[in-house]
Formats: sequence, C-alpha cells, structure tokens
Amino acid sequence: MFSTNINEEITAEELQHLSKLCLERIRVGELHCLRNDAKLRAVNNTKTYDEFKDIVDAAHLKPITKQDKMNAKTRNRLWNKAAAEVDD
Repeated sequence: MFSTNINEEITAEELQHLSKLCLERIRVGELHCLRNDAKLRAVNNTKTYDEFKDIVDAAHLKPITKQDKMNAKTRNRLWNKAAAEVDD
C-alpha cells in the first residue's frame, strides 16, 4: 500500500488514500463519542432496552432547523426515509 523506504517520496495517490483514511478514522471516532455519550445519558433515563437502543441509534442525528424547513433546496426533502419505507 505505502512505500516502506523513508527515502522514497510519497505519491499523490498514496497521499490521497492517506487523507481519505484519516478522515474516515476521524468520522468513526466522532461517531463513537456521540454514541458513548448517548449511552451514558440513556442508561439513567430509560426504562426498557428498546428505549435505550433508540436513543443510542439516534445519537448522530441533528434536529431540523427552521432554516432547513425554509430553504428552497431542502424544503421538499424527505427527512425520515426509514419511516416512509415503513408506511409503503
């Protein structure tokens, strides 16, 4: 994957791959922190495992803002695709 010789220069392809890899690892780390924080909050505030699981599963979601609702690009967006699939 990457050259092991220190004296060799890094190619543009290797640099691009490394950049994507780093960004993915950062995203995974952020998601882990969000889910862990949700677990710590939910463990004291839920009565059933299903409630706990729902809170943890939704940890990465952000509320829809008024701007999202007013923006012409996002106004007609299907915000909850999973719910729409269940209704069909």
